[in-house]
Amino acid sequence: MAYEWVKTKFLGVRYRLHKTRKHGINFDKCFCIRYKINGKDKEEVAGWSSEGMTAEKAYKMLSEIRENIRTGAPENSLANIRHSKEKARKEEEHQHHLTAKSQLTMEEFWDQIYLQHATAAKTAATIRNERSIYEKWLRPALGSTPVSSLRPSHLEQLILHVITQGKSAQTARHVIALVSQVWNMAQVHDVVSGENPCRRVKKPQQDSRRMRFLTPDEAVQLLHALRARSKDTYDTAILSLFAGLRAGEIHALTWVDVNFEAGTLYIRDPKNKHSRHAYISPEIAEVLESRKAERNKSDLIFPATTGALRLAVSDTFENVVKELGLNDNITDARQKVVFHTLRHTFASWLVQKGTPLYTVAELMGHTSLEMTKRYAHLAPDTMRQAALGLSGMLNLSMQT
Repeated sequence: MAYEWVKTKFLGVRYRLHKTRKHGINFDKCFCIRYKINGKDKEEVAGWSSEGMTAEKAYKMLSEIRENIRTGAPENSLANIRHSKEKARKEEEHQHHLTAKSQLTMEEFWDQIYLQHATAAKTAATIRNERSIYEKWLRPALGSTPVSSLRPSHLEQLILHVITQGKSAQTARHVIALVSQVWNMAQVHDVVSGENPCRRVKKPQQDSRRMRFLTPDEAVQLLHALRARSKDTYDTAILSLFAGLRAGEIHALTWVDVNFEAGTLYIRDPKNKHSRHAYISPEIAEVLESRKAERNKSDLIFPATTGALRLAVSDTFENVVKELGLNDNITDARQKVVFHTLRHTFASWLVQKGTPLYTVAELMGHTSLEMTKRYAHLAPDTMRQAALGLSGMLNLSMQT
C-alpha cells in the first residue's frame, strides 16, 4: 500500500496520515526519521501523534542518533536506543527488586523464603528444632530487623540475652548457628552480600569449672512443688534427677525402651550417634507405673498434649524454680537452676558418694572422660585416699 508522505520543516523528518484513525479533529500522523549509517539510507518510525510524538520530538531523536553515529556510540538507531532504554529499565527494576529484598526483615525472610527451602532439604526433626529456636530466640530479638542490617553487635546482644536467661553456652551457639544458616541462605537469594556477621562473633564456651547442683533438701523442695503443679513436669524431673537424662532423651522415650524385668531404659542419643542404658530406680519405677494406663494412647511415655514429641521443657519448671527462690541473688547464669541442673545433680551426687568418674561418664552418656572431669572437684579426697591406701602394706620398721 502506497502512502503519501509529507515533509516537515525539520530536515529528515516526515509523516503520513492514517487512513481512518483520527487524533483530535485531524487524522493521526505517523512520524518517521531518515538518516544515513555506514553509507546507507535508513528510515525508522518515531511514533504517532496519538502517542505524543511531534515533528520536533522526532527531530530531537534524529539529532541524537546522528550525534551517536558521529561519535561511535552504540545507540545509533531508534531500535538500539529503545533496546538500551529497555535494558536500563530492566536494570532499574532489578535494582529496585534487590533493594526491596534487602529490606526483608528476619521474620519476613524466615516466613517467605527460609522455612520453605529448609523444609525441603532437612529432616522433620531438624526443622522442629529450628522452629523452636527461632520462635524462642530469633523472632523476639531480631524479627523486625532487616537481614541485611544484621551486625556482630546484634548477635553479641543475642548471645548475652540467651546466657542471662540461664541457658548454656551450647544453647547460645545453636542460636547463632541458626542465624548463620539464615544469613547464608539470604546471600544465595541476593538478600545480603559480604561477610557473614556470625563469623566475627566469638562463640561462648561452656565454663565447666563452676556448676550448680541441688542439695538433697533443695531437690525435695523442688520435687514437692513440681508434683503439686504438674505431674508431667514432676515425672520428667524424676527421670533426670535419678537417671541423669537430658530433657530430649526423656521426651523421646517410648514404652518399647522400657525393660521392667532388667530394670533398664534404652536411651537414644539425640544425635543418633550413641546409645546407652539407664537404670530404673524405685523413684523412676513409681513414675512409669503411674503412666502405664496411658501407654495405649501413644508410643511415647511423655507425649505432648497433641500426642506428638515434646519439643521443650514446660515453663512450669522455670516458674516453680522462681517461686521457690532457688535463683534469687544469683547473677551468674551458669549457677542458676534450670532443668539441666537435675542431670548435673545426678552426676554430682554420684561423685560425692565415691562413684568412679569412668562409671559416671558411662551413665551420663559422655563421649569422653574429659567431659566428666568437671565433677572431679566434688571428690577432693578420692586420690588422697587411694594413695594413702597403700600405707602399711610393707613392714619397713628398722631392725636393731
